[in-house]
Amino acid sequence: MTDLTLPRGFLTLGLTPGCPAGVGPEVIVAALVRLDDEGALPPTLRLRFFGSPALLLEGARRARVAAERDGEVVTFGRLRVACTVDDDHDRGARTRPGVVDDDALAAQREALLRACVAAARGDIHALVTGPTRKSALRVGDEQFPGQTELVHRHLHDDDGPPLMVFAGGPFVLGLLTVHVPLEGVAALVTDAAVTRAVTRLAEAARALSGVERPHLVALGVNPHAGEGGLLGRQDDDVVAPALARLRATGVDVAGPVPADGFFADVARHRRGVSTMRGVHAVLAMHHDQGLGPYKLLAGGEAVNVTWGLRVPRTSPDHGTADALAGSGRADSSSMAAAIATALRLARR
Repeated sequence: MTDLTLPRGFLTLGLTPGCPAGVGPEVIVAALVRLDDEGALPPTLRLRFFGSPALLLEGARRARVAAERDGEVVTFGRLRVACTVDDDHDRGARTRPGVVDDDALAAQREALLRACVAAARGDIHALVTGPTRKSALRVGDEQFPGQTELVHRHLHDDDGPPLMVFAGGPFVLGLLTVHVPLEGVAALVTDAAVTRAVTRLAEAARALSGVERPHLVALGVNPHAGEGGLLGRQDDDVVAPALARLRATGVDVAGPVPADGFFADVARHRRGVSTMRGVHAVLAMHHDQGLGPYKLLAGGEAVNVTWGLRVPRTSPDHGTADALAGSGRADSSSMAAAIATALRLARR
């Protein structure tokens, strides 16, 4: 392969295709074209695709975007994208839309690992990852539950766990627990976990909202936030004391509050019939408690951000959507928002 080292002074964004059998390659191309048309890409931007020219050209074909190739560089519109793998060594280039086989699984895993190595070396300043399948994330004998955990293993900024954060809605969302079965959530709600998550979420909210002292709300673990212990003790015995200690250090955090009542109040607030205080960030206690309502509120433009890495990493809020691959109907809104968010964080 040609040396693709990029010149100093440029902002280098890495992009992984996700599952090549899904919509990842095409929404990457469509999102880049859209952002370029809107003037949202800085002139100093350099793009690096962790896949082959053949795969990126296939993404352009599926997105109905005219593209050309010059060696390892693919051009569409005013954009030039340097590809890091030649066609013969990219198993994803042989994958057909909607067909998930060993090549598709290997390609998405290898792309993600190559991107992590590049980020660790400082070759890229931010990383946007396409949607992958969980079954592709086995490395050796270890099965990672998601991209968040795999990327954090390679790019963690400290010894703490990552915080999965979402932007694009009316507030920043953080998840205390992520890819955990519901039966295991309660055991993971500890004083240390709540303290770490709120601290990370406050940092993320400052960066993503621009508010120096953001107002945070923590949702309850149990229905009705435990109803005084009648519906579970975690809220009274763990979450509330942890939040009180954080408030004593100057963190502006309220809760735990019942999740259903909170989201109902958000809906009323958006209709102009609520007096709730402006909220900059919310900590949900488990995956679906936060993400179900948040995706509705974000209107298809939610962005997944991993907090606690050496470089910003974002991804769209949707999965591989195999049934849409190559149909021309895949929505690139979330990918465009993910790219824009990664660039904004990298330029901070």
